Amino acid sequence: MQYPIDKYKAQAKKTFQTSPLIENFSTWTNSWQIGNVFDTLTDYLVRFPDAEKAPGAIAKIALDRWTKAAGSLCWYDDYGWWGIASEKAFHAEYNGVFGPTRESFLTIARQCWDVMNTGKTGKAYSYKGGPNVWENRENSSPTDYFTSPNTWAVPRIAGGVWQYDMFKEYRSSGECSPSDSNPSDPNKTDLGPFQLTVMNGLYLVLAARLGANGQGTAEAVRKEFNFLKSWFYLDQEPGHEGQEGLLMHFPPLTLVRERVGTYAYCDAKGSYPPVHGYNAGSAWCGDQGLILGGLLDYLRVDPTNPIAQPQAVSIAGGVLYHMVTDHVVQPTLNLTNDPDDYGCGSGVFWRYLLHGFRTNAALRQQVLSWVNADRANNAIYRSAEYACANGGPGNALFADFNVLATLTAAIEILQAAEA
Repeated sequence: MQYPIDKYKAQAKKTFQTSPLIENFSTWTNSWQIGNVFDTLTDYLVRFPDAEKAPGAIAKIALDRWTKAAGSLCWYDDYGWWGIASEKAFHAEYNGVFGPTRESFLTIARQCWDVMNTGKTGKAYSYKGGPNVWENRENSSPTDYFTSPNTWAVPRIAGGVWQYDMFKEYRSSGECSPSDSNPSDPNKTDLGPFQLTVMNGLYLVLAARLGANGQGTAEAVRKEFNFLKSWFYLDQEPGHEGQEGLLMHFPPLTLVRERVGTYAYCDAKGSYPPVHGYNAGSAWCGDQGLILGGLLDYLRVDPTNPIAQPQAVSIAGGVLYHMVTDHVVQPTLNLTNDPDDYGCGSGVFWRYLLHGFRTNAALRQQVLSWVNADRANNAIYRSAEYACANGGPGNALFADFNVLATLTAAIEILQAAEA
């Protein structure tokens, strides 16, 4: 069979030009969602620049959205989405996409990294960045709240990053907090802070890409990779009590779980206390893309690493074969909470699969072999067909984003399969 590439190009252009995508992008109030969508808009425009009304128009909108929202960003992962999208301004192929805003986005990329890594300026409290949340935790005096047996939150794996600072009491003085009634206490709120896959994936990707551009982040990349490596193989530790490692196995393929499953061993309890909200059988498709992409980006720091590339390929296959319904990639696997955020999962995956397909020969070869093994039922073709006929999942912004991300990836991959 021959793939209908022209149909996908027409649908992608229609989604970009005549759907509410750009209107929503221009007015949306959730800043991390805007940054996420901007990342895919740039991928589309670098391939199809004629779709834009004027060169650099989308980047100007994005810069306006950043300028208006930057002061209200809360969680460290919020900065990750913007930092990764802005890092593309380092690359000459995106010069036409960013136009006169290029220097502004270079600055944004660096600023986002600084906040993620070393913290933001607080009005009354100290913030030291995602890697330092545990050391910087605010405990209830005179006892150590987070190391008391009933509120134990000692990390099972040293290192890594958290998506927000850890404190027991609600912070006043205009400080960002999960809600007016809940503190940033992982024992009391679904929002964490936890060593979440999404936060660690964002941190790894941004650190690796900035490091490749000479921004001095190579050591942070190595530390984060070693943390993930320990998490990969947590199930092999002595005393393991369940499916707590990062990897969900479908031999020879894998998926990554959404968060660390347990805290460190607590003598008073005689067990590894479970992390709130952990589900060993659940996964977010966006996490798959971030970890896949981060592992491949890591190879730019450590090109001889024997683990990163095979694991990235394994995750890609895990999604295309085990995170599908009727061969169509889904945004989640057994995740029902927070659909507004999780709805973009498939679009995030397609963006990182496309990046890996372009930059890593082993992933490219394997993806093409999966396509050619079943040309009528592979997940790339079937997902593209579904996107054309049914649209995408998610809220009003993400529905069109998912369609554009799916088709942008499918066009390039299926074109290569036809060559």
